[in-house]
Amino acid sequence: MKKTFFLYIAASIALFCSCVDYSDEAHYISAKVQVTAPEDFTKEANLNGHTITLTNTLGATVKAATDANGLASFTGLIPDVYTVSTSWDITSDEYSDLTGDNIVNDGAVVTGNINNLLIKDDNDQVTLPTVLSINRSLVIGKIYYAGSKDKNNKNYVAGQYLELYNQSDEPIDVAGLYIGFVESNSTPAYTLEQLDEKFEGSVVICKQVFRIPNDNPHVIEPGKSVVITNSAINHTVNAEHEKNLLTADFEAKDESGKTINNPDVPALKFIYSSFAAISKINFINGGPNGVIIFKTDDNIAEIEPIYSYGKTKGNMWLPIPKKYVIDGVDILKYNTKGVDISTKHLYNDIDGGYATISAVSGYNAEVLYRKTSTRKGKSGQKILQDTNNSINDFKISTTINIREYDD
Repeated sequence: MKKTFFLYIAASIALFCSCVDYSDEAHYISAKVQVTAPEDFTKEANLNGHTITLTNTLGATVKAATDANGLASFTGLIPDVYTVSTSWDITSDEYSDLTGDNIVNDGAVVTGNINNLLIKDDNDQVTLPTVLSINRSLVIGKIYYAGSKDKNNKNYVAGQYLELYNQSDEPIDVAGLYIGFVESNSTPAYTLEQLDEKFEGSVVICKQVFRIPNDNPHVIEPGKSVVITNSAINHTVNAEHEKNLLTADFEAKDESGKTINNPDVPALKFIYSSFAAISKINFINGGPNGVIIFKTDDNIAEIEPIYSYGKTKGNMWLPIPKKYVIDGVDILKYNTKGVDISTKHLYNDIDGGYATISAVSGYNAEVLYRKTSTRKGKSGQKILQDTNNSINDFKISTTINIREYDD
């Protein structure tokens, strides 16, 4: 498996927690966003024609393109708190030319993200730094945590699943891969600022960790997926919006016996859970959730669990070193008044944004899945969108099937 590199620029962003008084009369403002090239570029890059997106807390977006100087101009904006983001792909040749480094075979992506930025004054100008990351071979392609209603209109959660996708040109053996489920308290056990204080931003706090068994190879061909679930049965028998998961690759076996398991489907290796009674994947139907995939030869069992920030009792969490992480998706709880970005659990260098379904409590059968990019692999396989920002990368569907990426 190719090694994934994250090149991260730390940016200090002021967070505004008080309401903004816009007065009774609505007014509009102009703003500019100045994009700066990644520090890894050793020569001047073309900053013209790149799309800058402003997304408010309700999910509404407005876009503008940069000029030759990397400046994007916005007019008719409503003063608000925005996420500012951009991304563009560069080829392996462009990467080599701009960095002097020849290690990339599949190209790279330039991304910039600022969360929770208040834009309220006319002619505000924002500087948007960008970072460079090599295209990932293995990505989290799909997450289904919402659940649905069964044929008796009861809440149905047994069909939750996770899908990993090989978008590279080479087969990938996922044996030994770890899957971490991020601590999902509505008020995080550690805010990102507290993680900075205690761990210098070096860890991801997980409530559960599983591992794909490493006793036998499990190879994913280019353009193929591995499906992981709690119950590898045909759920369409019980609920019309669920999926047939008989072909799932692995199950998180439920030791309590409350979930139907398939004896023909291999078990994930259970590594850690913050909750002794829960051995299956503990998705929260309405969110928040978060998923990371990582690989290491270090002994994860030797990592000491920790209490929540400032606590000496209660639930304990497993701090996974960020350097191990291959990919991660931060999932926040949907709110009709706007997603609370201050509850992000993952740093921007893992996920610069977030994903969410469109229901407060879930049970609406919505699946989060990666968009398909315009690029193709050498074998014609789909390359999924991976801008390191789930706001841009993921879509919602109630009809897409497992191992599919267009609905």
